[in-house]
Amino acid sequence: MIDPYYVQSDDTLSDMAPQLKRALGLTEDDLARLSPEARNLFSARRHLGHTWLDDYEIVVEVTRAPGGCACGIQEGQKIVFDMRHKVKPALSDAPLCLHLMSPVLSIFYMTFDRAAEGLNPLTCIWRYIECPVTGPDHGAGKALAQVHMRRVDTHEPVTARILAPMGEAT
Repeated sequence: MIDPYYVQSDDTLSDMAPQLKRALGLTEDDLARLSPEARNLFSARRHLGHTWLDDYEIVVEVTRAPGGCACGIQEGQKIVFDMRHKVKPALSDAPLCLHLMSPVLSIFYMTFDRAAEGLNPLTCIWRYIECPVTGPDHGAGKALAQVHMRRVDTHEPVTARILAPMGEAT
């Protein structure tokens, strides 16, 4: 039996080309020039399906905002990101505070690696963030938030440690 994660050097990634072009802004020439290592990286992600970047989103929900926030963040507000790191304004109701959004970048740094392995990128380590602005109150007025991943189609939080392909329960 052939290992489904084994990549042959002549893999053209043609079945993934439309998604790669859209997600990464690649051209046909760019795809043709991909190194074997890059092809292997993209090929290994097939087990999640080609649409996983479109299937999930990251939600930052403010759990505490003690009134001292200059951006006006309030408890219960949300900032929703797609898996390409873009804010979804129609689904977000919090002011776009760069201080509260900046810790989310570290989450996106590891989402691709973990998701490529079929793992939920948000383990217990990545569930909570805080505004990095301490201020004269020594951090007492910081906004705190909980971060979770949810399915785009149902908005149900993904709590399983292993990601299920779309159409299957998590």
